[in-house]
Formats: sequence, C-alpha cells, structure tokens
Amino acid sequence: MTSTLSNILKFPSQPEPVRLIDRAEGGTICRAALDKLTAEERADYVASILRPAIGFARRKGRRLESLPPQLRAWLLELCTLGDPTCLVVRDWLDGNPAFTEAREDA
Repeated sequence: MTSTLSNILKFPSQPEPVRLIDRAEGGTICRAALDKLTAEERADYVASILRPAIGFARRKGRRLESLPPQLRAWLLELCTLGDPTCLVVRDWLDGNPAFTEAREDA
C-alpha cells in the first residue's frame, strides 16, 4: 500500500493566457491599447492571431470562410487598423484579388 505522499507527480497547470489588449465595447480591438504595446508585444499579439488562421486555412481551404468566426473577426479588425502582416494574410486568404484582376487585363 502506498502512503499519501507517493511519487506521483502532478501535471503542471496551464498558465492563464496573457491579456495584452483589452477589448472595447462590442469586442473590437482598441486602437489606443494596441499602440501602447511595445513592438515585441504587438508582434506576439499579431502572431497569436495569424498562426491559427494560417493553420485553419491549410487544413480547411484557403479562404476567409474557413476561419472560425471569432478568429476571422480579429483578423479583419487588425486589417482595418492597418497592420501590414494581417493585410498580407487576408490577401492570401482572398486569393489576391487585386493581382488576379491585373493579370486578366494584361
């Protein structure tokens, strides 16, 4: 029989995710809160949205509709705020419509 203090180790608990940005009313990203982040924190925040977005697009198909609704909303909010990386990924998901129109005209 084992004692109460045996050699069984507890699994480490998951740390709470760091909330870098508070949401404004309606769940939108607050521009002022995004500007307060350092460059490294902002890059981490954008990467935390883009990594799963690219993963979903690879698994379910390369289009905006393949993303879960909340992830799509965060990506599009960052696009409206002018984040260049999010704009590139959005264009990749859309199939680069501006480039396809230019090729058809040529």
